[in-house]
Amino acid sequence: MRALSAATVFAVALATATAHAAEVQRASAALRLAPTIERIARLHAQAGQGVMGERSRRALAEAIRDFSATLRAALASAQGAEVRDNYMLLAMQWQDYRDWAQRPPTRETARKLRDRTEEVSWVATKGVRLTTDGSRNALSGSALRASQVALFSQRVAKAHLWRRWDIRDEGLERELRDARENVPRVLDSLAATPELPPDILALVESAQTQWRFLSDAAKQLDASPGNARALEHACKAADFMLEAMEKVMQEAR
Repeated sequence: MRALSAATVFAVALATATAHAAEVQRASAALRLAPTIERIARLHAQAGQGVMGERSRRALAEAIRDFSATLRAALASAQGAEVRDNYMLLAMQWQDYRDWAQRPPTRETARKLRDRTEEVSWVATKGVRLTTDGSRNALSGSALRASQVALFSQRVAKAHLWRRWDIRDEGLERELRDARENVPRVLDSLAATPELPPDILALVESAQTQWRFLSDAAKQLDASPGNARALEHACKAADFMLEAMEKVMQEAR
């Protein structure tokens, strides 16, 4: 009887751990999609403008593959009709978006990506809301905030690259203002999280340092949109921030 009870306890524990791992996988995939689509838009413009040219082209191809794989994971693990429908819509949008993102990066193809980026990012962000509604135990507030920082940091660099191509509208300017206001606010909130593990705090502090570099570069670009050195600094800082926040997403769960 004792052996049977032990086996039963083990089976229940294993099933619980498996279910938790599945929830974490769903949440992790959802969190990465919107920042990645913003990164693709940034790298597309970055490659087209010759900012770290060859490196940018390689990174763009990698980001496209990454988004495809992450979307497949999100779709495969989707729970509930509304979540599945959302990711099916995202998959359909992605086919068109990927086609434009893989074309030679020019001002005109970037214009085609402008509205598409907003649409795909919106559906990806909706997927986060739908997934987190059912995965609150798997997804900590720290991971969610890290995803927001990753998203906003990509938008800041992307917007300045698009500005350099004279892609400007009130929607883009509003998006840029919101991103620049939200990054330091969300990072401060992350850093103030009670009992934050030292390794995660170190990643947050690293992102805060990179934000200062990105913010300084953005101010220079406000004054001189064609400042190639400031653009490179902004793009590098955005990359470092994304890398740090993805590590936080992985650890903070």
